[in-house]
Amino acid sequence: MQFTKETESPDAYHFWTGVSLLSAATKRQVYLEFNQFRIYPNTYIILVGPAGARKSVATSIGIRIADKVGLKRFSDKITGAALIKDLSESQEKLIDIKKGEVTFVTPIIIYSSELGVFMGADAYGSGVIADLTDLFDCPNKWEKKTISRDSEVVIAPYVTLLAASTPQTLKDVLPPGAVGQGFTSRILFIWASGRRKRVPIPTWGVEYDLLAQSLVSDLKHISSLRGVFTFSHEGLQLYRQHYMEHPEPEDEFEDERLRNYAARKDIHMLKVAQLLSVADRDDLIISEVEIKGAIDALKWLDQGLPSVFAGHGGATTSEDVVRIFRQVDLATQRLGFVTYAELIKRNYYNLNHMDLNGVLSTLIDGGGIEEVIVNDKATNKMIKVFRCIDASFIQKSKINMPRNMREDD
Repeated sequence: MQFTKETESPDAYHFWTGVSLLSAATKRQVYLEFNQFRIYPNTYIILVGPAGARKSVATSIGIRIADKVGLKRFSDKITGAALIKDLSESQEKLIDIKKGEVTFVTPIIIYSSELGVFMGADAYGSGVIADLTDLFDCPNKWEKKTISRDSEVVIAPYVTLLAASTPQTLKDVLPPGAVGQGFTSRILFIWASGRRKRVPIPTWGVEYDLLAQSLVSDLKHISSLRGVFTFSHEGLQLYRQHYMEHPEPEDEFEDERLRNYAARKDIHMLKVAQLLSVADRDDLIISEVEIKGAIDALKWLDQGLPSVFAGHGGATTSEDVVRIFRQVDLATQRLGFVTYAELIKRNYYNLNHMDLNGVLSTLIDGGGIEEVIVNDKATNKMIKVFRCIDASFIQKSKINMPRNMREDD
């Protein structure tokens, strides 16, 4: 966060890019043992925001650091054959001199600054999404049948994903029916509505070179850590309390598409807690500090989820509802209202007269806007205008890092 403080990208993009780097650096060499299964700290992270929000700036800074660390990455257009090929070539041998053991792992970071170019609209039909869903759970071995080579076996795969997308591209890649299913419940979607500040010429100096070197050095060191995480007494108590008091998935979010994510949220929290631990020290202990930090990080993330999927519905007008609500809201802030004629001018290329009326009725019935009849002073005629009455109808406010996650607090 210190290294990127003079960039335009929002805090959330930089924080979660850092989480992704930590995740990739651990290379399946550390994990949390939960008796019946292991929780590895691999993450699938997608930065989401409008064009110009500086998503690719944040990811490109992170991936340059990953390259200097020597983390193997996949960044071509993804296909089942290409993925299995890159995984097969990424296997690493680990030698534990103290125990006299030799093990193999297959770590790779999948990276894309433009999700739509990377995956394409056929990602579900081609089976790539199913492959990524299987790989997220870090099986001991993963077997994939191919047309040309019968089948390939990957030993101990460890896949992390860092990508960026606009809401529209996300909708193109992930069909409405797929949101909330197995794959999307494994993804941490990070929303920001725009750049945090304007920086005409980024500041650079010796201190940034030193920070870059330190980041690379730290990640290389983290790549050497091996072992099983344990909880401190306080950390375990806080985790148990949080787990028992956490709402049921059907109660946490009004949007039923987020229920599978809510059901998997404790796993995400423990992954983030592991990464916060290795970012700070080498003892592989998850303390109360890491549990608090992980809980707050996910609360921060959750604030943006309504905006990520606001226009991602099965109805053909879902994205139109979002767009027109924001037009009315912005006009209300600036002028107090927007005229019906102005909304027609702004949206005729997307909606005909009947469809526009349908969207406006949806927003009025939902309590987001209201219709008012006023006298137009220019024409002395009565006209329809619209104004926003509930700015939270579609969550879009600036999302700030939780206070107790800030280093200066």
